[in-house]
Amino acid sequence: MALNFCLADVQNGMGPYLALFLQSFAKWDPSQIGVALAAGNIAQVIAQTPAGATIDIARPKRELIVLGCVFIAVACLLTVLWTQLPAVLTGQILIGTAGAIFPPCLAAITLGLVGRKRLDRQMGTNQAFNAAGNMAAALAIGGVGYYFGLKWMFYLVAALCVVASLLALSIRAKDIDFNLACGADDGEKTSQSRPKAQERVWNNLRGAVEALGELVRLRPLMIFLVSAVIFHFANAAMVPLVTELLAKNQGAKTAVVATSAYMLASQFVFTIVALFSGRLAGRLGRKPLFLFAFAALLLRGLLYTVSHHPVWLIAVQCMDGLGAGIFGVVSVLIIADLTQGTGRFNAAQGAIATAQGTGAFLSNVLAGYLAKHAGANVTFIALAGIALIGLVFFALCMPETLKRRTAAS
Repeated sequence: MALNFCLADVQNGMGPYLALFLQSFAKWDPSQIGVALAAGNIAQVIAQTPAGATIDIARPKRELIVLGCVFIAVACLLTVLWTQLPAVLTGQILIGTAGAIFPPCLAAITLGLVGRKRLDRQMGTNQAFNAAGNMAAALAIGGVGYYFGLKWMFYLVAALCVVASLLALSIRAKDIDFNLACGADDGEKTSQSRPKAQERVWNNLRGAVEALGELVRLRPLMIFLVSAVIFHFANAAMVPLVTELLAKNQGAKTAVVATSAYMLASQFVFTIVALFSGRLAGRLGRKPLFLFAFAALLLRGLLYTVSHHPVWLIAVQCMDGLGAGIFGVVSVLIIADLTQGTGRFNAAQGAIATAQGTGAFLSNVLAGYLAKHAGANVTFIALAGIALIGLVFFALCMPETLKRRTAAS
């Protein structure tokens, strides 16, 4: 749980502030910012599915967390020391690659530590600690940015990468059940042999191809994959767009405070929602909660158009905690339901995360173009329309997966 708390600071801490930094400090326009954010999304899309398949096979899962932390630390230093497009794009590619590693690796470690029966509640707790970490990051990064300057926010995140790495390595490798961590049923055994280096590389590549073939044949998983694309298509660009509005209307220092305020507000809601989502998903089912997340996203996009006053934007941003809190918990549970006994839990996570990255890429590209040529309100309405499409698609096509898990148990 402490690792989830700290990795939230590392992975998500700079996200809302990057657009603010690029606009206020580097004087980038919205379309340039959209390109930079899209680069990270593309890298994440490319890396997600191979990363998930590799995590199913790889035993040193803690070390993969450390590798992601190194990527983010380097990205922060590149961005703050060289604000030119090549350096920022390289940094975003590294962050996107790290983003492909963290979620499936953390979920695999969690499943390997607690087992399938306790996964519902533990994922809710993990996401609550993740939100608490985001709140701590908002306070720390916002305070540093306000009192010491925008550059020092990046140095702080780089330092937090060191702390997160130490926490990851503090987990005892022997406590992580390898078979459970890859999605095998309790007591099911996988190969324990340790092949040579060349054989391991070949096995990883072959395993990734086999995993993709098996996942494509799971129709409900493909439906959920499309739903994840639509959800992040509608969602990803909203926070950067709100941050740009705050920077444009309030100035850099005031925008830092306002950004921290809406991060705190939305993550507080996220914490409460995540704590209850795991329990509710086990009682009500996965589908009703996910439909609610789509509805909250739709309403949020429309409400942004009512006013661009900082207080209103911060109030509406609280709704981000509803959708994100549910998605963060329920998506993992749906994947666990659909892949039970297959040994492809992390490969499926990688596929879904690829879908998320694809949606985020499309979202940032579309929003960057529309914000520059049509204005913020048109952009928010377009994103809300995409959320409506996702709501209808999920309601009509996606089955309830809790019954499938119960029947298989």
